[in-house]
Amino acid sequence: MIDTLKLKETFEANGFNNTQACSLSRAMNDLSRNQKDLATKEELHQVRNELKSDIKEVKGEIKDLRMQITNLWDSFRDLRIDIARDMENLENRIVHKLTHRTIIGQISIAAVLISLMVYFHQNP
Repeated sequence: MIDTLKLKETFEANGFNNTQACSLSRAMNDLSRNQKDLATKEELHQVRNELKSDIKEVKGEIKDLRMQITNLWDSFRDLRIDIARDMENLENRIVHKLTHRTIIGQISIAAVLISLMVYFHQNP
């Protein structure tokens, strides 16, 4: 704590008027009380170094996340290719089965028609 009266007298002895000396001594006293809230250079350097370390760590995490996102996009691309291939295979199987069934259906219709022709030819 500062002796404000002594400080005021020192200011007045050095040419300050009473109002200026009182104001300055009060201001100096207020500053000395608030010094516990002020950080030292060493504390500021420590905080700066901690922040640098935190920033470096976050940059590493961001790099890892970017790599994971890139891997996900690659996986999505591969999955899309696999799905397209599977859809094409499924389409080919459906077309094959429909074609096969259509041929069987046409043969069945032809057999029925031939049977009817033979029947009506024998029984006019």
